[in-house]
Amino acid sequence: MSEAVFQVGQVVAFARRLCDGHIPKGGFTVLRVMPLEGGLRTYRVRGKDGQERAFEESQLRREGAASDGGKKIEVWPT
Repeated sequence: MSEAVFQVGQVVAFARRLCDGHIPKGGFTVLRVMPLEGGLRTYRVRGKDGQERAFEESQLRREGAASDGGKKIEVWPT
């Protein structure tokens, strides 16, 4: 059995796709790590809007991984 990537209380980011416009931006706090079901791990999370949602592990990233915040980006001269 594989271990969970994210832990209860951790703030994660949702990896948004074009069709996910109805899901608000911002961090989500992990509330529960659900048991593996069909080889997939799901998490119950709560966003800043107070709504609880279920996301698959593949849909989540560590909070800092969702943006380039704090990272120096090298720009090549044109």
